[in-house]
Amino acid sequence: MKTLAILAGVMGILFILMLVFPSDGITIGAFKMEFPSANEFFNIKAHEELNQLKDLNELFDSTVVLSEIDSTIIKHKLDSLHQYRKTIQITDKAKPALHRFFDALDNAKNQKVRIMHYGDSQIEADRITSYFRNELQTKFGGYGTGLFSVIDVAPKMSVNILYSENWKRYSGFGQKEPEITHNKYGALISFCRYAPVPTSPIITDTTTHTAWIKLLKPRASYGRTKSYQQVNVFVTNSHTAIHYKIEADGVVVNEGTIGANTPFQVLKANFNTTPEEITISFDGKDSPNVLALSLEGNTGIVADNIALRGSSGTVFTQLDQTLLSNMFTHLNPSLIILEFGGNVMPYIKDENAAIEYGNWFKSHINLLKRHNPNAAFIVIGPGDMSIKDKTEYITYPNLEFVRDALKDAALSTGCMFWDMYEVMGGKNSMPQWVNAEPSLAASDYIHFSPLGAKKIAEEFYNNLMNMYNKYKGKDSPTPPKEGLLNGENLNSQTQNNTSEN
Repeated sequence: MKTLAILAGVMGILFILMLVFPSDGITIGAFKMEFPSANEFFNIKAHEELNQLKDLNELFDSTVVLSEIDSTIIKHKLDSLHQYRKTIQITDKAKPALHRFFDALDNAKNQKVRIMHYGDSQIEADRITSYFRNELQTKFGGYGTGLFSVIDVAPKMSVNILYSENWKRYSGFGQKEPEITHNKYGALISFCRYAPVPTSPIITDTTTHTAWIKLLKPRASYGRTKSYQQVNVFVTNSHTAIHYKIEADGVVVNEGTIGANTPFQVLKANFNTTPEEITISFDGKDSPNVLALSLEGNTGIVADNIALRGSSGTVFTQLDQTLLSNMFTHLNPSLIILEFGGNVMPYIKDENAAIEYGNWFKSHINLLKRHNPNAAFIVIGPGDMSIKDKTEYITYPNLEFVRDALKDAALSTGCMFWDMYEVMGGKNSMPQWVNAEPSLAASDYIHFSPLGAKKIAEEFYNNLMNMYNKYKGKDSPTPPKEGLLNGENLNSQTQNNTSEN
């Protein structure tokens, strides 16, 4: 009883503080003290806010029909959703590359059309990419999941991989391993190897190292990623000759040697039908640096999901440019998507800091455009992200400055820009995504849930296809609403610029 009385007394004091504490807080020197009001503490919302939440629950009437990823369907009401949709913004400078990409889509049955989707943790596990990859492959042809690492930070739902326990991952950004003294990380900005990193170009150790990788058919994935006719292994930088072997369902389909000091090589095997199991094995006195693997069709859409957890998208200039150029030349992407901005939010304190980040990002765009002069580029800005203010979740104070800086970086370099923040609903929209039924965002108020990732991917795909249809003179795949989906914004937002590519 004594403890209960003390607790009641403390709660009473706190309640009195709620009533008398200034709503804008008290500043003491460099510190500011704030206290929630009684309304805020007990989560009493205005009638208008309750109606907004009710409308959003109706807007995102989402249902998972089956556990299979292919069968995940989000049902929504276009009449409510259209107010949040924005077309991809484009300048005249970006149109030729975009039109080349659209023309390539029409010829995808005769050639590969590669899309490289870079992003931060928001796209991990093949989220977002997987949806529009499947839509494009279904519409234009193509198979497989594209590029992936031996060891990914977050396993991809569309890749079923096993490997011997001696493999280790090395990342080209963030906390680097001290034994790596070069920047030869390639287009995935990481590599994996199974032997110790040599301290000298001459290998004196006589130990033979062996390793293996097994690729099994994905169990939970879109149908077209479960089929593929080709495996590629991108390697570099072994100091001694390495023997490799590729087997499909126990039958050797390719075998050979990676030469000593190989600057860049692609090991490849083709199949008439998709194997149940592909085994790639290595043996020698060193390990190649395995930059990536890829499962693809012989023609059609290939869409790579390249998630760089913790990255701000400003790492490309730090890489070995010869290797990066060689890999991009081989991959020959038709479209590169750069989805970044979220990881800088805690560090951006004002508009000037956001502008500085945007200028830095711009230099990396220009570098990527020099390596990929024929590719179209789309920059996707950050979605809404929330921090807690007393008992409420509000948009990061400088998020719109970061969005604007990335938009300027994109449009001034001849790229397109897609405003994910506005598509979500703009300022303070993230709590509505979190509270939707079923939830479309995680409880960290930063990342989408799987259903939310699918919904945002659906919006992006529809926007892209509406632009494609307008260019081709076809009807839009989705009925337009109030001019936002029929391509009118494509013209109204066109502007001239003379920034250097």
